[in-house]
Amino acid sequence: TYESIKTHFPAARIKKLMQSDEDIGKVAQATPVVVGRALEIFMASLVLASCDEAKKNGQRRVTASHVRGAIEANEQYDFLVELVEKYPAPKN
Repeated sequence: TYESIKTHFPAARIKKLMQSDEDIGKVAQATPVVVGRALEIFMASLVLASCDEAKKNGQRRVTASHVRGAIEANEQYDFLVELVEKYPAPKN
């Protein structure tokens, strides 16, 4: 249900972030829009996985430990494992 996402990241800010890298030259006009949409879909996926983790633990509030549990449980998020190590592990 990613079509229901109403948040939009400003394309100008995404373009500015992309161009802050010296290796990136000109950026096509559509590129920041596509990157913003991909970011929205990624975030929705991570939030849904975190919600599932909270429900699995019988809690109604999502905490950092639930996000960590979702990241550790899904190999799709392996690139984030090092970032969440500082947060407490979820209680099972």
